[in-house]
Amino acid sequence: RVFPPKIGEDPILLDEVRQRLAPGRLPTNDDRVQRERLAFRLAVGAARKQVILTYPRIDALKTRPRVPSFYALEAIQAAEGRLPGFEELAQRAEEVSDARIGWPAPKSRAQAIDEAEYDLAVLDELDRHELRGELAVKAAGHLLHSNPHLARALRFRAYRWEVPRWTWADGLVQLSARAAGALAERSPDGQPYSATALQHFAACPYRFYLHAIQGLRPREAPVGIEALDPLQRGSLVHQVQFELLTRLQAESTEDRPLLPVGPENGAPVSELLEEVLEKVAADFRDRLVPAIDRVWDDGIEAIRQDLREWLQHESDSRSPFEPWRFELSFGLPRDPNRDAHSVGEPVDLSNGLKLRGAIDLIERTPAGVLRVTDHKTGRYRAKAGATIQGGEILQPVLYALAAQKLFPGQRVESGRLYYCTADGEFRDHVVPLDDRALEAAGILSEIVSGAFEAGSFPALPREDACRWCDYRQVCGPDEELRTRRKPPPVDLRRLREYP
Repeated sequence: RVFPPKIGEDPILLDEVRQRLAPGRLPTNDDRVQRERLAFRLAVGAARKQVILTYPRIDALKTRPRVPSFYALEAIQAAEGRLPGFEELAQRAEEVSDARIGWPAPKSRAQAIDEAEYDLAVLDELDRHELRGELAVKAAGHLLHSNPHLARALRFRAYRWEVPRWTWADGLVQLSARAAGALAERSPDGQPYSATALQHFAACPYRFYLHAIQGLRPREAPVGIEALDPLQRGSLVHQVQFELLTRLQAESTEDRPLLPVGPENGAPVSELLEEVLEKVAADFRDRLVPAIDRVWDDGIEAIRQDLREWLQHESDSRSPFEPWRFELSFGLPRDPNRDAHSVGEPVDLSNGLKLRGAIDLIERTPAGVLRVTDHKTGRYRAKAGATIQGGEILQPVLYALAAQKLFPGQRVESGRLYYCTADGEFRDHVVPLDDRALEAAGILSEIVSGAFEAGSFPALPREDACRWCDYRQVCGPDEELRTRRKPPPVDLRRLREYP
């Protein structure tokens, strides 16, 4: 067995609660650690001649070195009477094993400790041409017969790396009649998709297929956090903005208007911001259970400064647009954290696409002209004059078209991305809802619909798209390099080149 296993608290019944309910009777982390130590001692004590302990020096999935558990150090201390360091242990392990990053097996099959290492060592000997003639044939035959998956894996690898055309091994590119029928049921003229999912298509069609069609998600595990990650930080900022704007609108009166934000109402709005932030931060803290209070507090303080600056920019803008609808959703389940005017049905854009999602902010002028805003909390990445930027920024156009359908009696002037934090320099990117925007939406619909009809969702990532992809374990680490050998589909290239 592998020991020790990862030891953690029961997420449903935490140790603190266990101590209150039944002190000393319900096991806590301390008890779990002691039981693991006892199990290790019993295992070692059961040996008759010798004890062999092994540990993986290389993480095969992440291709990086690994360190052993503290049990390895304690075992050496028990045998030799001294406690070595991890560096010394790694050096001693390296002297008896020559496993390499990217090939987790010794050079000699005689040093293999399991079947996987033995097979990899034989493959390495074949690759280095150390086995020739009849010996090579016998070794290869042994591998193919002892491992029924090897022939399929080698054939799969050859199709991916050596065949210069797109094949079944490159994603979803060759459909059976049954698969074509299933795909037709999910076509974008009948099945609604979000703007984010459609951006996945432009980044990598196979990512879109796995995420939006198959619905695959990484397995979630309850873990303690030290600091907010970018997604959690963005969620917290969006929640504060939604609750603040909703309350400002609800508490505004003719004698005391709180929207739009300006110098005349800055003080009460700022007070309300502090109140809302404290509430939302407390909710997130209870849900995420941060490990280090100081790190968490510093993160919240940075968000506080961003939100204050955001309010100041709103106050100074003198824009004719006033906040009107907040987190207006369509095609999503009812949620108290969305605008009360949200609708359950997706929006048919009348260009072959059905859209679902939530618009962060819709603003309106006194004349009834609308502007759609999607708030971003990361760095400013929009290019000057871009409409959809090769499919990277679809919210301005698609959300503006959705607002036009939701409010047919009012004119939608534009959609915009507003980078509302210091990381984004409080800059915005405005896309007018004009003929060019309509053309871009039409091209997007045409290309995505064509991919469904042809069953063409190859693993063809845009440059740097794999870095934050959830499916790297599915595709492997070298997709950008591998797919350069194959011709890009004309339609996908057309979408990625659209400004």
